Amino acid sequence: MTGATPDVAGPYRRLFAEPVLRRLAAADVCARLPQGMTSLTLLLLAAQHAAMAVAGLVLAGYTLGAAVTAPVRGRLADRHGLFPVATVCGTGYAVALLGLLACSLARGPAGLLVAAATAAGLLTPPLSPGVRSLWAIYTGAGLRQAAFALDAAVFDLCYLTGPVLASALAAGLAPAAALGLVLVLTAAAVAAVHGRGPERDGGHGGSVWGPLRSVVLRRLLITAALTNVALAATEVALTAVTRDHHALWASGPLLAGVAAGSIAGSLLLGARASDAGAHRRLPRLLGGYAIGLALLTAASLYPPLLALAAPLAGLCLGPALATLFSATASAAPHGSGTEAQAWINSIMNGGAAGGAALAGLTASTPVLGLALAAGAAAAAMASAALTRPASQQ
Repeated sequence: MTGATPDVAGPYRRLFAEPVLRRLAAADVCARLPQGMTSLTLLLLAAQHAAMAVAGLVLAGYTLGAAVTAPVRGRLADRHGLFPVATVCGTGYAVALLGLLACSLARGPAGLLVAAATAAGLLTPPLSPGVRSLWAIYTGAGLRQAAFALDAAVFDLCYLTGPVLASALAAGLAPAAALGLVLVLTAAAVAAVHGRGPERDGGHGGSVWGPLRSVVLRRLLITAALTNVALAATEVALTAVTRDHHALWASGPLLAGVAAGSIAGSLLLGARASDAGAHRRLPRLLGGYAIGLALLTAASLYPPLLALAAPLAGLCLGPALATLFSATASAAPHGSGTEAQAWINSIMNGGAAGGAALAGLTASTPVLGLALAAGAAAAAMASAALTRPASQQ
């Protein structure tokens, strides 16, 4: 029977056996950790001498700027190479964030703070979509799914540790220290992708639609948006549940439980799943995610059960995201991999905003917010079930 036991670590050993893949893994961590730190860092930076309302506008400006230009930056990276585009964007990004810091320290006007943050968002280096595109290029047979599973696990881990690290640096030293680490890690990620990928591969072949001319990709965007509606609604609704029971302190551990389940699911998927069949696997994983959220909704009626239900709710989330990113890489027309992943990032940000807003409207009855999350995950499952690879269109 021992021969039937899956070698969980095997695919990851194979990934890290290749120097180029080890370098991509380092770039992935260096790109993801700043993403986990940035929101809180910007809030703390702006709130040093400004009202929280202004700090909220600073973060909104940054987020909106990043979402609006992500596909453009991805297209430029496909046309001219990831490293040169990330270098140019990274330089402007650093200048904008340092300008935000200077303006905050000088107690500058709110409009200038928001403008600097928005400029930083507009110029965010396309590192995360670029690294995912490079994973698709450099991983061979049997390793692509493991690479995307690792990427999904790193995503969850960095969004767990990033805010803790940012708050520790801001409280122990100053918000500028957290900003400094964000910039250092971003620069390290840019350096790590130097010489990786086709520096000039012609991009999207001149089509104004770029990767969006792929019907499969357009349908995957709908799936991605609905998945992030579910994720954001869960975060807001779980926080509302703990507030209603006068245990707001428990919101962090519960959300960490969801993330821990997601990480475990991602890593197990990477050891077991093959690169083929993502279009069949994705609806099943999203169905599992919907069931997990339904269990979480039921558990909210008896809150002590939430500690058990939270990891189960996340168990299929990480694998679903890994499979979604892998399917996106397969659906992207030749030479448009970074832009395709950037479109996924943008649409997921939009889904997150919508999910948070909808769950906020139901905050007085948190069980409705959790039910909304489960419904969005079920809709994502249906969307994925209707998506077929080009060979089956």
